[in-house]
Amino acid sequence: MTVVRIAGKVVNSTTSVSTTAVPIPATAATGRIFTMVKNNGASTVYLGDANVTSSNGMPLEPGDVLSFDLKQEVILYGRTASGTSDVRSLEGV
Repeated sequence: MTVVRIAGKVVNSTTSVSTTAVPIPATAATGRIFTMVKNNGASTVYLGDANVTSSNGMPLEPGDVLSFDLKQEVILYGRTASGTSDVRSLEGV
């Protein structure tokens, strides 16, 4: 497990993810240094760039949590193969 020390604050958000790729979170926190995402829904969410599909994306199964060292400029996208899933995110700034 990686421990990230945050000098500022944590920003939380919820993103509704369906069959069209959307940014997670919708807007990156200013000065972000990392992002943690949890699939809080019932459908698998596929993570990647703006062209993510169920064939090329990294699967985030229901209940799974992933952490990324993502700067503010990097946009993480998610989509489902079918249905809608609730994705929660925490960003450290």
